[in-house]
Amino acid sequence: MPLRQFQVLQESWGGVFSDLDQVYPVVSHFGSPEKEYQSAHEIAALFDLSNRDQIELSGKDREKFLHNFCTNDIKGLQPDQGCEAFITNVQSRILGHIFAFHHEDSLWIDMAPGTSESIINHLDRYMILEDAHIKQRTPEYGNLYLSGPQSSDLLNQLGFDVDSLSVNQQLRGKSSDFELTVRRVDWLLKPGYLCCLQYVKIMDFWKSLVDAGACPAGQNIFDALRIEALFPIYGVDLSEENLAQEANRTEQAISFKKGCYLGQEPIARIDALGHVNRELRAIGIEQKWVPPVGSKVMAGESDKLMEVGTITSSAQSFGKFPSVAMAMVRRDSNEPGTVVQIVSDHQEVPGTIFTSLD
Repeated sequence: MPLRQFQVLQESWGGVFSDLDQVYPVVSHFGSPEKEYQSAHEIAALFDLSNRDQIELSGKDREKFLHNFCTNDIKGLQPDQGCEAFITNVQSRILGHIFAFHHEDSLWIDMAPGTSESIINHLDRYMILEDAHIKQRTPEYGNLYLSGPQSSDLLNQLGFDVDSLSVNQQLRGKSSDFELTVRRVDWLLKPGYLCCLQYVKIMDFWKSLVDAGACPAGQNIFDALRIEALFPIYGVDLSEENLAQEANRTEQAISFKKGCYLGQEPIARIDALGHVNRELRAIGIEQKWVPPVGSKVMAGESDKLMEVGTITSSAQSFGKFPSVAMAMVRRDSNEPGTVVQIVSDHQEVPGTIFTSLD
């Protein structure tokens, strides 16, 4: 019932759902995508990201256990600190893209929609004598993501003092009738706060943020902004076919000082080599045409074009480029500023490689 009530509330604000058959439908837009885009850059945009998965890891061996299966330093986290990481297999292929946060007596792990089951199954295979227990939290807890230059001010207005939070720190607090965890994650290259709370309370908190001045925004603009920020979604832009360094998030998500973990040796060898053969890139397109997923990225002389990548996600934008896309692009063609051709069955348009737009 809370899910349907929240959908009705968003529809009353102009929310348009393009696919109500999803496990957790999200709004595509609220009638004016351009306004949503501008608000994210000038004020604050509010996205419902309750479709993202969450699990909780408890038990006295929780930190040591997770530390052994991901690319960042879990054992070094202090209470209310977090980190970004990849969970990898022995070949350093990516099994999941996570954000782990220290809750004193447990670790909370945020990840892309629909990925928790495979991560739980992977970790569970290695639980033998460890005192570590995984609990699925996705159905019970939801997420609202507030992003923009005034997002801190809006949360402060509601009594949550987030000014002191650095990236990947969190604040656990209470309002009059619910508990809230606010996690600072600047996924869109602006101050951003992932607000996690029980789903039965999420509608009231959404209304509070909108009343405070946040602009309701949908998935279409979230995709445009995340592509411009080069923030990938596992299962969309990344998969088990990708090596960890191909995600272009080495600085944020990989520690080379933490010691051994599953997949560590290939990652260390790649670091010593100095590069991977392909890497995630964003592409700005000079036309409003939004290339379909699977479109080819071509580069080279006009009479000798070669395929150098494939579009993984795309969206209309209202910034420097009319539309943007993300692709895994070969090293010999992925320097920022490189002009490429985006080719689908019925269209061919030029695009420009970039790493992120701010």
